[in-house]
Amino acid sequence: MPGRRSWSRLHRRAQPLSPNEAAQRGGWLVLAPHPDDETLGAGGLIASLAASGGAVTTVFLTDGAGSHIGASGWTAKRVAGLRARELGAAMRYLGLRDPAISLGWSDGSPHAEGTPQFELAVRRLVALCRARGIRQLVTTWEREPHCDHTAAARLLRAAARRWRVAPKFYLVWGWTLPDVDSLLRPMRVTAIPVSRHRGRQRRALACHRSQLGGRIAGAAERFVLARPMRRLTELTHCLLVENRNAT
Repeated sequence: MPGRRSWSRLHRRAQPLSPNEAAQRGGWLVLAPHPDDETLGAGGLIASLAASGGAVTTVFLTDGAGSHIGASGWTAKRVAGLRARELGAAMRYLGLRDPAISLGWSDGSPHAEGTPQFELAVRRLVALCRARGIRQLVTTWEREPHCDHTAAARLLRAAARRWRVAPKFYLVWGWTLPDVDSLLRPMRVTAIPVSRHRGRQRRALACHRSQLGGRIAGAAERFVLARPMRRLTELTHCLLVENRNAT
């Protein structure tokens, strides 16, 4: 996987947290930018929490309809439907039965802070937290080199401020950054062991066939997840980072 040495260095200074302890810290909300990000960045976390009796709510910023633009016979609606079915299968492998929640943002065109759509999404997340007793909010790191991943971080930060909890972040594409070490140096790190559930995580990723080169052909813009990135499912711990001054 990209950034393996950076991951190892981060892991060495991380504070350990067992899945049982994590599950006892209140409900968890995992926000993912697209279907498959939940498995790549937090699949082990989700499976470990579910196996420990933790309450996990999964929320998706977009439906991922922009992954195969221009494929003959594949409208955005059809791509979104396929990705939703793939996601449902992946969630079952990770131990979740409740359907995922979609915020309905357009893939690749996130709403900016201060817009009515952004504010509506913040209110929806806070309402979810209130209704489900959620105290742990997790999403992609704000330095990720993808606009939807960055938007997810900004959205979760806004919701966390309003809910008065400290947000945590997982990395997906962030591991590809050449300066990831220096960017993460000021962050506090928590390591949750997930090795018992790596098989579940790999099977969950296999459910996202459209992102692995299968099912949809002929797209002018076609996304295929590189094999090194697929090795994110082989990590022994889920590393969550947060600001040291977070409250």
